[in-house]
Amino acid sequence: MPLRSNGEELRRRRELRGLTATEFAKIAGYTLTHVSQVELGYSNAGPRYLRTAAKILDCAIEDITDGSMPIRPRTGSGAEVGAV
Repeated sequence: MPLRSNGEELRRRRELRGLTATEFAKIAGYTLTHVSQVELGYSNAGPRYLRTAAKILDCAIEDITDGSMPIRPRTGSGAEVGAV
């Protein structure tokens, strides 16, 4: 199940490590734009990004996420569940 990244916490921990967004992006192998988008909450970080960030920031993935993303119900698939 995908996790929702916590951009605010990612930024806080990056700054505590003394890294600029540019330095973090270079170390992590991502663009500055992507790092900024994640930290500002405009983009959700994927599993690879979260693993990399956790390693660089010396924390657990759970420390930089808000928990599971809600599962969106499928629509337009025909019969409703439980329909007879």
